[in-house]
Amino acid sequence: MSTVPFNRQRHAPLPSDIAQKLPSNLDAERSILGAILMDNKALLKVFDEINTGDFFLAQNQAIYRTMLELHEDGRPIDLVTLTEELKSSAQLESAGGAEYVASLADGLPRVMNAEHYAKIVKEKSRLRSLIHLTHKIQSQAFSGVEDTDSLLQTAESSFKSMVQISDENPAVVVGFRSLLSRECAPIEYAIDPLLSRRGTGEVYGWRGTGKSFFCTKMARDIAIGEQSLWGGHKGGGGHWAISRPFRQLYVYGEMDESEIQERMRQIARMDESKIPTDEQFGTISMDYQKSWRPKISTARDRKFIEDRLFGGGYEGLWLDNLSTLWPASQEAQSDRDAILAEWFTDLNQRGIWVVFLHHAGKSGEQRGGSEKEDMLSFVIKLRRPANYRPEEQLRIEVHIEKNRHKCLLPRTLMPFEIQLTKDSLGKHEWVTRPALHAQRIAAFEMFKNKMPTMLVGQEVGVSRATAYRWFKEFSEDQRPEFHLQPDE
Repeated sequence: MSTVPFNRQRHAPLPSDIAQKLPSNLDAERSILGAILMDNKALLKVFDEINTGDFFLAQNQAIYRTMLELHEDGRPIDLVTLTEELKSSAQLESAGGAEYVASLADGLPRVMNAEHYAKIVKEKSRLRSLIHLTHKIQSQAFSGVEDTDSLLQTAESSFKSMVQISDENPAVVVGFRSLLSRECAPIEYAIDPLLSRRGTGEVYGWRGTGKSFFCTKMARDIAIGEQSLWGGHKGGGGHWAISRPFRQLYVYGEMDESEIQERMRQIARMDESKIPTDEQFGTISMDYQKSWRPKISTARDRKFIEDRLFGGGYEGLWLDNLSTLWPASQEAQSDRDAILAEWFTDLNQRGIWVVFLHHAGKSGEQRGGSEKEDMLSFVIKLRRPANYRPEEQLRIEVHIEKNRHKCLLPRTLMPFEIQLTKDSLGKHEWVTRPALHAQRIAAFEMFKNKMPTMLVGQEVGVSRATAYRWFKEFSEDQRPEFHLQPDE
């Protein structure tokens, strides 16, 4: 006789209006079963989390119970063995039939997310148990059969039985020598050398500098697995490698749907052969919603985003931006940053990288305390060049203020400039150049206007020595490109 655990608890029938609203997530149930079919190791990931009775649909219960029996007997779990076992035990029809069983592998459920699906199924199961329990207590209270003290004692005992308290310490210790021989997974970068699969980054700058456009372009390139980010120029800055395509979810907190669409269209027109699929690049915007708006200020709101994140098989999360997704007073910023640091770290541990956008403070520097930066893998500051003109629209300098990871090519961390322009045919294109060259151009224009050399250095953000060297070059030839060095 099989020793496979099966929750055989029976509940009294609920009123139809309540029964129709019982919590469940059928997509998560199907994803668990499909993941096990794709890779039997997924069963080991969910075995300790759920049992058969946690599934809402009876057909899913029958399938999971049969999977457990196959595993217990040491047999493989695939469409052939599962269908045959269900047929031999006269359960195939109650399991939805061979067609339903075969459909479980549709959509290629992600094995790596099996644990998350199991947590969802378990949570819905516990909610259903709570509903049944409270209905039972309510019915007993209405009947008046038991006295109040007995009813309260029964209710207290029942609620305590639902709370799973474990004395097992989850902390794992690995000794020094053991660590030397331990097989560790290599670091996988989403953006090399800035962001690993388990990292969090920040992009900040003043309002109107182009943070959203800058990051949407980056997200698109990462989604399709472009070879590198912000290349196309000789010299330092940019050229950050992308190892492969990453599925990502981009959450917009303030932009209108039409504005997002127009920017996406501009990016798509630049290379129509490289448009991400819906599965590669998902977006959340306030205009898509009916009874909710994108925000991360409560655990409930963060849970909504988590469900979409893991349910969609995404690997990266963009939050655009903190000031709108979680507005906070100056006094409350430290509390917000502490909660977000915990959430981001939890997502990182589960294999999700995070990039968030933030407005700069009045001084042009980061908002919040230094504690926020401690947990970040990278910090990118966007600022307008010294000689920026409003008619140029999107033209920014990119400065890497922090990078946690080892960088084999330090020149990729040098400042550089990005500009969105139009070619001779009126088609948008991105132009990049080393920031040093951009600063030299700005300085030469100021020299033409007779601005003192020391003030020019302060204005463009270079040392006094560099400013005087550029003035000497300007005196020899007023064309900035004439003085370009090979590394610029």
